[in-house]
Amino acid sequence: MSWYHKLDRHIPTRSLRWQLGMSYATLALVVTALLTGLALRIGSNISLAAEQRQALVAVSGAATAFREALANPTADLSQVARQQSFASNGRVLWLNDDGTVRLDAFAEAALGGTKLDLPQELAQPTEPIARAYAASSGWVIYAVAPVSTPFQPASLVVLAQDISHIQHDLAQLRATLWLLGGLLACGFAALGFLYARSVTRPLGQLTAAVQQMQAGNLAQKVVPEGSEELRQLATTFNTMATNVASLDEERRAFVANAAHELRTPLAALQALAYEMQENIAPQTSELAAFVRQTERLGRTVDNLLTLARLDNPDIKPRMIPIRVRNLLAEVFWVMRPVAAKRSIELIFPDELENEPWVLGDPDWLHLALVNILGNSVRYCAPHGGARVGVICTSNTVAIKVADSGPGVPREALSELGQRFYRVSSAREHSSGGSGLGLAIVREIVELHSGQLAFASPPGAGLIVTVTLATVPEPEDEL
Repeated sequence: MSWYHKLDRHIPTRSLRWQLGMSYATLALVVTALLTGLALRIGSNISLAAEQRQALVAVSGAATAFREALANPTADLSQVARQQSFASNGRVLWLNDDGTVRLDAFAEAALGGTKLDLPQELAQPTEPIARAYAASSGWVIYAVAPVSTPFQPASLVVLAQDISHIQHDLAQLRATLWLLGGLLACGFAALGFLYARSVTRPLGQLTAAVQQMQAGNLAQKVVPEGSEELRQLATTFNTMATNVASLDEERRAFVANAAHELRTPLAALQALAYEMQENIAPQTSELAAFVRQTERLGRTVDNLLTLARLDNPDIKPRMIPIRVRNLLAEVFWVMRPVAAKRSIELIFPDELENEPWVLGDPDWLHLALVNILGNSVRYCAPHGGARVGVICTSNTVAIKVADSGPGVPREALSELGQRFYRVSSAREHSSGGSGLGLAIVREIVELHSGQLAFASPPGAGLIVTVTLATVPEPEDEL
């Protein structure tokens, strides 16, 4: 794995809008930094070159003035030094050839007799030289020029100029450029966000449509907009969604029609099987197995018809307030004979906490609970049991059905509720299960905006939990 991919794994995922905006802002800051550095370098070079030229002119004039003064015995060299200092806006010193100060223009800070430690390149010049240096107090320029006459030994004129104002001006320029760069970065970031919005808005619509399709709403369309590639993507998606919706409609129609067509011959076959069972004596195991298979096929056809109804997007459940106690009592009344036939004990709560009410379709919720309890009864061993519990919270009620069956492996819990899924260890073909009962339960619970959960603790059976939102008790109970 390359370093880039390793780094990419540690970078948190951001939206495209954020990435484009930040990329534009970063680009603006980088460009500002480069331009600021370039502008400061060019500006400082130009300013220093101009100051050095002026210093050369000034030191050359000071050297000429000293030569003329040295040729005049009555000339006041101190006055010449002060005049040249004022004229050049600097400090003029006259040095011996060994570097000691012979004359300082500033009497209040006279350096007479002090050896001045000049840089090597300025110590013995043959012509006027000017150089800029960075001192602790700021930038400074030193300019030197040789002075010699027939009557005086060789000497040097030194001009020191404080150019800290240039450093200050460059600092102000740097601050101005960075301020401008910051404003440009904000402007580019805003442009990046606006551009990213024009790109991500169609993608957001596509994402929302795909999520709706994932939830089962296959009839989706998006408006083609944006760039040519995004328009083509939207058009392709619309075509795909139309084809998928059409295929799903054909599938639902096929399942419903096939189930309807099977009901009539199946009913005749079951009637014939029952008649044979009543009239043939003694009973044979083959005949009993034949009757069980016809019953199983009948349940499968009924489940297919139920799923076909639930798949209909136009289904409108009859949502009314329902007392949970009454809902469970009807389920118990239906399942008691089935459980008694297999010697299965059904345990229902005697009293319900807070007497919860839910909003739902009584027929659909009844079918879901009957399927859950019937599943528990089917897979419990004879003389086993199934317990129904109710847990109430402030705004939900959880109906738990726990059985003493063989349970379900942990890795198979996430697959429960999928159509035609069977757990081989618990759902033998001889039990008559088709893998559609819990799928119907899941569809009904989702139709009521509820939650369906499965658990199977070690050494215990399967626990199925249906969680529904509660509603206030109606004023007039039905």
